[in-house]
Amino acid sequence: MAQDSFITRCSQCGAKNRIPLSRMGERAVCGKCRAPLHFAAAYPQYAVDVGEHIFDAEVIRFPGPVLALFWAPWCGHCRVLLPVVDELASQYAGLIKFVKIDLDKNPALASQYQVQSVPTMLVFKNGRLVNRLLGALPKDQIIYHLRALL
Repeated sequence: MAQDSFITRCSQCGAKNRIPLSRMGERAVCGKCRAPLHFAAAYPQYAVDVGEHIFDAEVIRFPGPVLALFWAPWCGHCRVLLPVVDELASQYAGLIKFVKIDLDKNPALASQYQVQSVPTMLVFKNGRLVNRLLGALPKDQIIYHLRALL
């Protein structure tokens, strides 16, 4: 059975709150103290592997910002960039979701988004493509583009 909700803890009073996935992205408040809830559980501290079958659910229907890294195992620059993206996912947990897409396993996605070289990072906000970053950019340049999302 697919999980249709998740539990998040209030940062103010510590109370557990069950949030239906159907209400993800809406403003929510703690049932006990009425403080605003933040959905850190929806923004993991690592880059999530995403394929064609779950791309819409993980990226397009996701209510917040997402950085999608298109990469390939044979690409040296990609292998250098993967740990940087995981670091950024940890640093921006709760603010930006990071996903990684293996180009060799997901050619239809690469074609759909006109990814012609790797690494390529696509930045989505509320399901819309808002930026395209090409190549193995230094961490500080990626951060510059991420700050524009927030």
